[in-house]
Amino acid sequence: MNYKTLKNKIYQNKLSKLLDDNKAFFAFSESQLLEGIEKTKSKREDLVSCGIGMIMPKQNIKSFNDGMVELQKWLKSKIKEINPNEIILYELNNYEAYYTGDITDALEVLETYGFTRDEVYNVFKNKNYQLNK
Repeated sequence: MNYKTLKNKIYQNKLSKLLDDNKAFFAFSESQLLEGIEKTKSKREDLVSCGIGMIMPKQNIKSFNDGMVELQKWLKSKIKEINPNEIILYELNNYEAYYTGDITDALEVLETYGFTRDEVYNVFKNKNYQLNK
């Protein structure tokens, strides 16, 4: 399995299921809030804003947080099976590091996987890094 498939398909599907299971939705306007309330069959007074536009029933917050911890553990275990240079290169491109000349945003994600600044910078400075090394 490659990192792109892991992150963009498998992980996203698991995250979507976790959101659905906990009746979480995103709303950035009153109409989106009303749509979310209707879709999840929730009562407005039972909902709480979790930041970044995410809303869910108060009673589901612990379940959601526990699920996110487990999901992150799962992701970290799967990442160990993938070539580290592939992961670093993907995130550098994802955060447009070659366009901006700045690895900071990619580094924030990569550090959560255990990569160091030096490892990320070594891949960054060599755009033509061979993934088979």
